[in-house]
Amino acid sequence: MVFSPLCQLNGGCMGCCGHDFESKEKIKQAVFKNNLEFKHANPKTEEEFVQFRDRRPNMDLRNGVCRNLIEEKGCFLCPLHPARHQGKDLRIGHCDTNYLCNAAKAFETWDEEKKKKFLDFISCKKLDNVSYSILMDNNSLLQEFTEQERNRSSVKDKC
Repeated sequence: MVFSPLCQLNGGCMGCCGHDFESKEKIKQAVFKNNLEFKHANPKTEEEFVQFRDRRPNMDLRNGVCRNLIEEKGCFLCPLHPARHQGKDLRIGHCDTNYLCNAAKAFETWDEEKKKKFLDFISCKKLDNVSYSILMDNNSLLQEFTEQERNRSSVKDKC
């Protein structure tokens, strides 16, 4: 399992939880329907979570979004994530648990100063979780930050 601190910013990134996202509104509709299905299933045991996971094939996406992605208290999350199951990853066999977006891969290679600049850059954007996810998924944030760094020897601006 791979993880980046970028995955938890701005209410959680769901960029790795789908493909070919249609629009911000369609993503919100998909997550809303996923929430309804999750509440209806109301899984409590590992077996029930796996049944919820397997109710549809992994590539049977809803508006480009994984059918297991839900929103809780304004944050995107996967109810199959090991953080919710004492370290057991119920996504295995259903999701690409080794996926990291290009920004997360680059972020891991940067020194602490550059990481802080990128985190400040993202914070200044004041993005909601859907916009943040789309821009991480399509590499726009990474490209804009890289271009900004290239055009200035030091990105010192705070927004």
